[in-house]
Amino acid sequence: MPESRDADLLGLEGRSVIVIGAGGDGIGTAICGRLAAAGAHVIGVDREEEALGQFERAVERVGGEATSVVADASDPEQAARFLEPGRTTGGPHGLVNVVGGLPIDRWQRLLDYTDENLDAILETNLRLAFRTSRAFARDCADRGAGGSIVHIASIVAFEAMPFGAGYAMAKSALLSLTRTMALEWGPLGIRANAVAPGTIRVPRNQASDDAERDRKVLPLGRRGTPDDIAGAVLFLQSDLATWITGQVVAVDGGASVKPSYVDETGLPVFVSDPALRARLLG
Repeated sequence: MPESRDADLLGLEGRSVIVIGAGGDGIGTAICGRLAAAGAHVIGVDREEEALGQFERAVERVGGEATSVVADASDPEQAARFLEPGRTTGGPHGLVNVVGGLPIDRWQRLLDYTDENLDAILETNLRLAFRTSRAFARDCADRGAGGSIVHIASIVAFEAMPFGAGYAMAKSALLSLTRTMALEWGPLGIRANAVAPGTIRVPRNQASDDAERDRKVLPLGRRGTPDDIAGAVLFLQSDLATWITGQVVAVDGGASVKPSYVDETGLPVFVSDPALRARLLG
């Protein structure tokens, strides 16, 4: 039996939202499920047909409507494949760019960083979002309709990332691009925002789970889940966020606001006086 649909204040009922990177049973799939539960017609895009099966099942569980599109979103000529299904609902109305990441074989020291490595990371984490957003915005402009774009960035955009310089560069640039989109496309009625996840527990990294470590280093004491990110995306795509654009929402359990010199108790490591520590920690 389908789960109940929550569409009361969100205004997504009957609208179409494209999700680039919908498969994989991770963040993209969770976003699709949340949007579908809110009444949106979700257009899931992935390069692999097999991965889209997970997207379809996520939408089916909430009794939602979905269209699967097998396409390489990095190819401008394939943009029509994911734009066309949204026209059946007078859209598309929204776009979510999820594709990105830093594969193990792309971690590299700056001294050894190659142009090929940098180009590959920028292609996946920046240029793809630029191309899909441009296609979406051109379509909105041609129809005289507004829309909402949400990019999945990362909290590494706010700080350094040793051995992952290209990834941090790409995500920092994505935030700048998001703000420029907000300014240039605002007059077209298009909003552009970003969500910056912290460490998220997805199928491919569950082997690195360590609850005790997470309790020590993360203010909220746990790693995030794909649903944590999906909730923020749902908000930014909804009518609850109609006057929000050019912004980035960090969804990271407080990681990005915790200074490196704060220990697991929440006190600066420099506070070494036992009496003071005892008084502050109660």
